[in-house]
Amino acid sequence: MLQDYHFNGILADDMGLGKTLQTITLLVSDQGKGSSIIVCPASLIYNWQHELELFASNLRIQVVAGNAKERKELIEQYTSYDVLITSYDLLRRDLEIYEGCKFFYQILDEAQYIKNPGTQAAKGVKQITAGFKLALTGTPIENRLSELWSIFDYLMPGYLYEYSCFKKELEQPILKSNDEAAAKRLKQLIAPFILRRLKKDVLNELPEKIEEVRIARFDAKQQALYDGQVVKTLKLVQSQ
Repeated sequence: MLQDYHFNGILADDMGLGKTLQTITLLVSDQGKGSSIIVCPASLIYNWQHELELFASNLRIQVVAGNAKERKELIEQYTSYDVLITSYDLLRRDLEIYEGCKFFYQILDEAQYIKNPGTQAAKGVKQITAGFKLALTGTPIENRLSELWSIFDYLMPGYLYEYSCFKKELEQPILKSNDEAAAKRLKQLIAPFILRRLKKDVLNELPEKIEEVRIARFDAKQQALYDGQVVKTLKLVQSQ
């Protein structure tokens, strides 16, 4: 529906409710309409490749990795693939090559990576041209409301106003004064563009999350390496 009306959105389901599988279903349903790009943390690139190969083996998938020359060749052939997968850092390095590329979908996984609009990661993803933008994150707000603003600034720049206006009219009244009217207004603004399900509402039989803290101590070699790095960093800081 959002795509039909030329809006963008956030899939903010709790972890474990299948954001990856829902996204793959979306990609499969629109196969042949254009090339899409998935941007994720470097540690998840090959997980996305594995999941796509497992659940959508008919899609032509390409991981954009390797050295600069190899990545350039892959990006220049982007129309030969249904889905490109790259990391936030590599996207930032390859922005010039992406100029002129027009993607059907741009999908950000772990979209809290762009919670600070001043970072190169946040600035980089905004320079990609795509027909529909989808942000995946189970934590659209981790610490501050400005993080939500940053994601919306990627999805629909200006929808939540300039940040100075957002901060004055919504963020500060909500955080400092617990302004219910401001909170209600913000909820009304963002609700149509966020799909969020909680695990307790979907899978009642699951127990609460169990957390266990385990301490892993360094061995002698690791401790010596760590101590050396601490000394080096202190000297660096003190020399500034």
